[in-house]
Amino acid sequence: MTSTATAKTSARLTIDVWADVLCPWCYIGEHRLSQAIKNSPHADEIELKIHTFQLDPNAPTTAIPTLEYLSKKYGVTQAQARAQEEAMSRQATSEGLEYKADRPARNTLDMLRLIHLAGEYDAGWDYLRAMQTEVFSGHEDAFEHATLIRLGEQLAVPAEEIRDVLATDRYTDAVHADHNKAVNMGANGVPFTVLGQRLGVPGAVSAEQYGAAIRKAWEQANG
Repeated sequence: MTSTATAKTSARLTIDVWADVLCPWCYIGEHRLSQAIKNSPHADEIELKIHTFQLDPNAPTTAIPTLEYLSKKYGVTQAQARAQEEAMSRQATSEGLEYKADRPARNTLDMLRLIHLAGEYDAGWDYLRAMQTEVFSGHEDAFEHATLIRLGEQLAVPAEEIRDVLATDRYTDAVHADHNKAVNMGANGVPFTVLGQRLGVPGAVSAEQYGAAIRKAWEQANG
């Protein structure tokens, strides 16, 4: 009688990330996390899920210069805001990311709603990254509907669906629900990352730290 050994099947690791389009640390942190996942021996068994977190619901609904926006929001001079942004630019460019201090800023609710739409087509993460690239590269039309439609179409998100979301309040409740879920888990800002539904990583840590968190979460899931 021959017995057949049954190999243990590894559990997939889910990584949930909360982010906002205008958040520079999200932009950098997502890049580092992507690198850590790419370098993991379990990369093909990791599922990345993006969730939205609107940092400033009171941001203007028409685009204004980022330095003006930051000056008003934080009560600093535009010179101080520029110094902070130029420091962020050095951080981002050292990691191969484009980052312009002189760029537009605007309320992100429409963008976040579109990320939920893109999630229906398994393109939420890529849509977020495409939007951020437009914004942080300093493109003046980054928030325009035509730009959002173009970026979505490149990811196979139907243009008619994008237009419908932009013309209605679809996914507004989903944006609020994502925000509330993160707050209830203890988040007070983004990026906020949860690995395996139990290992939390607040803020944008280094790629090496993300890698260590992935290894730990994988061991917890498959120990």
